[in-house]
Amino acid sequence: MEYTISKTKRNIIILSSSFLILYVLVIGLFFFYKGPTQLDPTQLVIQNIIYIIFYGYLMLVFVDFFRYYKLKVLGISILTILIMEVISRVIQNTNILDLTEARTILFATNVIWIIATIILVIFLFQTKKEEYPGILSIRKYAIGMIPFFVLGATVPLFVKPDNVFAALQLVVLTLAIPYIFTIDFAMKVSLKE
Repeated sequence: MEYTISKTKRNIIILSSSFLILYVLVIGLFFFYKGPTQLDPTQLVIQNIIYIIFYGYLMLVFVDFFRYYKLKVLGISILTILIMEVISRVIQNTNILDLTEARTILFATNVIWIIATIILVIFLFQTKKEEYPGILSIRKYAIGMIPFFVLGATVPLFVKPDNVFAALQLVVLTLAIPYIFTIDFAMKVSLKE
């Protein structure tokens, strides 16, 4: 039996993906043109809550998909990525910890996030796309994260120190790529009768 979703769920996946693409493009271009501007803390919190709602919904859809097909490692990897994203967003928007503790926790969450993504990509390539409709789109989603990793690690090495912020904002725009494939996922998965 094949994994199916309702038409409403498909529409919410497409809406969430579209919002996240728009979010990444607007935020990336805003800071690229305005430079390192300090936003109002309330604005940042609201912005991140809205982001996490849409992002979390997409990740939970993937978890549900993997649970349906009993692909535990993939489900745990996606759940880990979601938890690390939430933790990093919370730490970035609170002043509970001093700077050293916050940086240490952010570094640890980023390392765990990267490891979970690598595990996700490896196990996605071990699954047969013929057996799981929609898995190819999730595979493309995971691969779509790679340009962000590669460019984020290499661009600062080749850019003058005073231009690093602008260059990294352009790198952030590559985060819109994976969400194109979540729309593709929604279109490929069968609808409930």
